[in-house]
Amino acid sequence: MAMILYRILTYTLLIAGALFAMAFLSTLMLALANPILLLPVFVIGCLLIYTYTSWRFLSKAIDAHQYCKRSLRDLIRVNGFVSLFLGCYMLIVAYMMLFRPEMLDTAIDQAISMQKTTVEGMEDAMRKTIPLMAKLMLTYAIVLITHIFITFRLIRQHADAFDE
Repeated sequence: MAMILYRILTYTLLIAGALFAMAFLSTLMLALANPILLLPVFVIGCLLIYTYTSWRFLSKAIDAHQYCKRSLRDLIRVNGFVSLFLGCYMLIVAYMMLFRPEMLDTAIDQAISMQKTTVEGMEDAMRKTIPLMAKLMLTYAIVLITHIFITFRLIRQHADAFDE
């Protein structure tokens, strides 16, 4: 049962990883011009590496019963910790957005006041879209954190799958 859940979570992360890959590529171009964006690019890159390497571990070590390089285990661990940080951060932000609506209203009001031109219906669209995005972020964060903990447990269980 646990392996079925792990497979579902892995393929869910792969689908979301495709979307994050597009964000990574567009943010990478911006980061070359603005070095402040290098940290978010690094974090998204770690998330993508973790997603790929955990899928690789599932398909090669667990499903095919083949040996993996130790570097795969190291990549999963290092990028897993960065992804765990990102997942916890996303969990906190989504929680604050969903369960503290006064903070969300303040943020929307500030975003609208910073716009040079206002478009009719933009405020309503933001008030409907942002809670939906917060729910998606909360769901993704829970899936990511759960997947990371299961992956770390599976790495310990399948320690013999990594050759010396």
